[in-house]
Amino acid sequence: MFQRSREVVCPDCNGSNFWNGNPKPTDVLHCRFCDAVVTTYADYVEQAAQREAERLLAEFVEVDVSRDLAHLKAVLAATEPRPSA
Repeated sequence: MFQRSREVVCPDCNGSNFWNGNPKPTDVLHCRFCDAVVTTYADYVEQAAQREAERLLAEFVEVDVSRDLAHLKAVLAATEPRPSA
């Protein structure tokens, strides 16, 4: 598993809060500053997984389509024709 921070920012006061121990999916995190409900552990895990997936996709998605097409054309041009059956 990824060693990510378990810090959660309170939407009301922007205070830093942390999950301690091994919380259950239904455990609710309350802000240590203003006592507002921040999130459940299940929601926290789902959001963390989504952010990690978005980060990984952004890392590997190539935005230069023209370069990719030029590379593909060069590879296809260098490939020997297949014998017809």
